Amino acid sequence: MRGFAFLLVAILGVACGAGSRAAEALPLPTGPVILTITGAIEQTNAPGQARFDRAMLEALGVTSFTTGSVWADHPQLFEGVPLKAVLERVGANGTSMLASALNDYEIAIPFEDLKFSPLLATKVDGRALTLRDKGPLWMVYPRDEYDELRDNRYESRWVWQLNRLRIEQ
Repeated sequence: MRGFAFLLVAILGVACGAGSRAAEALPLPTGPVILTITGAIEQTNAPGQARFDRAMLEALGVTSFTTGSVWADHPQLFEGVPLKAVLERVGANGTSMLASALNDYEIAIPFEDLKFSPLLATKVDGRALTLRDKGPLWMVYPRDEYDELRDNRYESRWVWQLNRLRIEQ
């Protein structure tokens, strides 16, 4: 009987989506908010918004890549959270996002860019990004892995001091 109960709980857990991060309630930030996501999202922790502090973002998983850019004369190591992981966490349902920076720079980024695995970088060459050097978040692309990313259209999507994403359908 105990085995049957365990099996039933396991089946119900899978059927109800247990383990799905987007299904979990989004916690409240405990530190300074560095990213706010609005628009077509399923998970919020403020009215119409998903707010993230650094710890919340990094809890989604940190990864890295080394790539060149037009902003440095040598390849740099970028560390941060995959944009795809952040969008999945909030249950983003859209075709594009409007990325905004602290200096009011805005640019539309299509969801198809996720195929390049852009990062929301929090560190460059082992140093945490600050407001003085394009932080605390800098959307970066693995430019050296894809020839097509060496184009002004994509370079304009390297949003430094990123603080807002609005998901659009």
